[in-house]
Amino acid sequence: MYRIIILILLFFPFNLSQAQSLKDHGISKTYTESEAQKNNFKSINGIESVDFNDINRDFSNIQDLYWLKQVAKNNNVVLIGETHYSKNIENIKNRIIFTLNNFDYFPLLVTEREYSKTPYLNYYINLKNGNDAKIFFKKELSTKLNTVEDSIFLEHIRNWNTKYPEKKIKLGCIDLEWSWDNVMENVLKPYFLKLNTVDKSEIEEIFELGLNQSDDFFLKIEPLIKKAEKQNLIGEYAFINIEYVKNVIESISITFKAMSQGDWWMYFRQKEIVKRINDKKYFGEYFKNQKVIMYGGGEHMKSKHYYGIGDNFISEGCYLNFDNESTKGKVYSIMLNGISFSLGKMKDISLDNCIDQGTQYVKIVSRMQKAYKEGLLDSNENYFLYGFRNEFEKFIFSKSYQYKNSGIIIPQECWNKITKITNQLDSDIQSTIEWENKTRNDYNKYIYIPYSPLTIASKNVR
Repeated sequence: MYRIIILILLFFPFNLSQAQSLKDHGISKTYTESEAQKNNFKSINGIESVDFNDINRDFSNIQDLYWLKQVAKNNNVVLIGETHYSKNIENIKNRIIFTLNNFDYFPLLVTEREYSKTPYLNYYINLKNGNDAKIFFKKELSTKLNTVEDSIFLEHIRNWNTKYPEKKIKLGCIDLEWSWDNVMENVLKPYFLKLNTVDKSEIEEIFELGLNQSDDFFLKIEPLIKKAEKQNLIGEYAFINIEYVKNVIESISITFKAMSQGDWWMYFRQKEIVKRINDKKYFGEYFKNQKVIMYGGGEHMKSKHYYGIGDNFISEGCYLNFDNESTKGKVYSIMLNGISFSLGKMKDISLDNCIDQGTQYVKIVSRMQKAYKEGLLDSNENYFLYGFRNEFEKFIFSKSYQYKNSGIIIPQECWNKITKITNQLDSDIQSTIEWENKTRNDYNKYIYIPYSPLTIASKNVR
């Protein structure tokens, strides 16, 4: 008998140390359609919906977004905030951007990517020939885009720019250089190695300082910058010129400074982003004289939260709405809030074979993949990862099911009804609704995305 038990322990495909439930992974199932219907707010009607589908090839599936017509006409800046890693959010974001440009013209789209990627992306989205685009993408962009959805979006813009040359969209990447080592090795060093009469060993030594985050890098690179200016040096592509290179080096310098400040890193990041909003050598001309769309994390895209005199830079959306003279009072913010995820195609993709991803994304995928391998999770089902599950979430899910799998917008008159019902419920749900209402009031439009597949990490092809 004991021998049988030992054999079972040796060969049965599980480990006693493994978690035996989703709860042990911090994961819980979302509501079925029948479960979601049992909520205290089910009598409320008048909820609006937004389709989960991506933009189509002719940019015409925008009927549910016609409310953006007045938004486009009446504002100089439209902000699109998001919770990250949601494919459905990416799809809705795409449709919002092209709908706005259908009703008006927003020539610049600013994203939370590293500044150094800006000219590479713009070069790609202006290539008319499909084969040329494919070659350039494989060579230069396959290691610069984190997700498959990023690649799809760029192809949408390339398609738009080809179809509507009178309304071309330009991309502006406004963030610091978090992949500074890659930029040094693959952009800056090859550029300076093109200098005439250059000591290659000296350049290698200088960039070794940079890779070690030494301040001496910025001192020793100065003579090379002056040589490049004198020679009017151009890199592998025409857009890799001395002005671009100086901006990238400055961006890396600010990045190092931010990284050295511990918990204060965000202060330096936000100060630099505001500078780039105003500086003509970055994107100042667009914000001053044209219309702009900004897309990024929700905290950065809120526009109605007044932090106080001198403090609105904490959120670039608030800075633009309250402090920037060119855009003040002409800013509209949209928040896309994801609630749950399915593992989707990431079930079989090893992150070890992908381009480096954000820390939070790695944690989410790792948790879900582990639960999937233990047979606890269905890759096509949606799961809560952040401790949701309350009456309000039930209501959101029920309305999404009712509108055939859509994002949900709650108009103010419906919020008034929710608040009235909530006053008769327990304190926990009252606190939830109070927090939800406070959060949504930081934006002009708040869209709930109840569920979505995770975005798909780009494979490292090199």
